[in-house]
Amino acid sequence: MKTLLHCVILSLLLAGCSTINSTTGSQAKIKSHKTIAILPFDVRFDLRNKNRKKFSEEELADVRHFMALGLQQYLYNWLKNYGRKKTFTVAIQNVDITDSILTEKKISYAVLYNMSRTELAKMLDVDAVLTPNVIFAQPNSEAASMLAMPLGAVPLGSGTVSFYGRLATQQMKMQILLTDRESEISIWTFQTKTNNSRLTKPSASRQKENILYPLFDNIDETLIKFIRNFPYKEF
Repeated sequence: MKTLLHCVILSLLLAGCSTINSTTGSQAKIKSHKTIAILPFDVRFDLRNKNRKKFSEEELADVRHFMALGLQQYLYNWLKNYGRKKTFTVAIQNVDITDSILTEKKISYAVLYNMSRTELAKMLDVDAVLTPNVIFAQPNSEAASMLAMPLGAVPLGSGTVSFYGRLATQQMKMQILLTDRESEISIWTFQTKTNNSRLTKPSASRQKENILYPLFDNIDETLIKFIRNFPYKEF
C-alpha cells in the first residue's frame, strides 16, 4: 500500500514537471542571436473516439488554426510583458509582422509545419525561430468529460462556435523548439505536461488572445515554466 501511494505521489509530481534539452554548442549560438520569431502553434487534439466523431475535419481544422494564432499572440504578449521587467539578449519579432510575411509568401497554416525551419528563419529574416507544439488530450473517461463540460454555444469573434463546448480537455502537453537558421537540428527544447482536474465552462467574455481558457485554464502556469527557462534571459 505504501509503495502504491509513493507511486501515485511521484506520478502527480512528474505530471507538472518540465524538461529542457540543448545541443552541444547551443549556448554560443544562442548568445549570437539578435532576433527571433515565434511561429503559429501547431495545435492538435487527442480526443476519445466517441468525442472525435462529433467533429468534421473542417471543424477541427478551423479551431486548430484559430487557436494557433491566438496562442502565438498570447505567448508573444507574455514575453513582451516579461521583457519590460527583465532584459532579454534578443529581440522578438512582432507576431503581426511574422504572420504578414507568411501570408505574403503564401505560406498557409496547413503547410507551415512541413517546411524547413531554416528556410522559414531566412524568410522571416531572423536568426532563429521558436516552433511551439501543443496537444490537448482527454485522459479521463468520456462520461466524466461530458459531465464536466456541458454543451453550449460560445460566441467567438463574429460567429458562434457551438462545438467548443464539447472539447472537454483535461491534459495539455506543450513542446517549444528553438531552431537556428543555419541548422535543422533544434538547439534547445522545452517540454512540459500539465494535468487539470477542474474544467472551465466556456465563457463568452474571453478575448481572442485568451482562446485557450475555455478549453484549459492554466496556460499561464505553463508559460511561467517556459519563461523561467527561456534561454535569452540576462542573468
